[in-house]
Amino acid sequence: MSILTLTTDWGQRDHYLGSFKGSLLVLMSSIQIIDITHDVEKFNTMQAAFLVQNTFRKFPPGTIHYIGISGNENCSINKPYVIIRSCGQYLIGQDNGIFTLILGENEREIIRLPITVDDDYQTLNSCILHSIKGLTEGKFEELGERDTTIQESYFAQPSVDSKTIRGAIVYIDDFGNVIVNISKELYESEKRNRAFVIQLRTAEYNVFRISTSYEDADVGEMIAMFNEDGYLEISLNKGSAKQLLGLKFMDQIRIEFDDSKTG
Repeated sequence: MSILTLTTDWGQRDHYLGSFKGSLLVLMSSIQIIDITHDVEKFNTMQAAFLVQNTFRKFPPGTIHYIGISGNENCSINKPYVIIRSCGQYLIGQDNGIFTLILGENEREIIRLPITVDDDYQTLNSCILHSIKGLTEGKFEELGERDTTIQESYFAQPSVDSKTIRGAIVYIDDFGNVIVNISKELYESEKRNRAFVIQLRTAEYNVFRISTSYEDADVGEMIAMFNEDGYLEISLNKGSAKQLLGLKFMDQIRIEFDDSKTG
């Protein structure tokens, strides 16, 4: 049985998602459809990329991942829809920079679909549906024209000096937990047995230790931990760090190290 995951900004209030799934099942009644999310912020390719980047490798080889984030204005090419084979998976969607965010330097094979920016919705939808069907039938090379390049885009990278790591919030989940682009590997390489403080907007809520779970803190206490994907997460036990501190996407988070103290 073929597996298809869906990541979109369509929401679930309207009929668009149901219509897409219904049309898909008419073509392939046995396909297994798994919803990653349909609540990506409208047109936010970075948010979608973060979600797919931390999800797609966890599926069986050959899984198809459709990313429905719209906005032809983000594409500078006439045929902006692509299928990419990489890491044993297939990714399909608009070539608006999202695939370089997801795949980084991983090797990829690119097929550019025969959809132009001037095609109407019905033509676009039909081509995508039949391309997904073609992938389930092993027809990757037959679905369009080979290409070697895709649009470039990059996540913000943390900066480092002798005493500081400066990162940025790259995602905020529904619990109000904020995820920062500081990896556990980077933190451990810079810490060198020094004490530290994670500086938040209010000194009262600064964090001085890394926890291993949410239960390491009292209710209402701020927590810093590395999540299952290896990134720094700032949380408020039984509350919303986002709401309490007024944090938002791309806000800076700093880790300051103290050479005079060990920790």
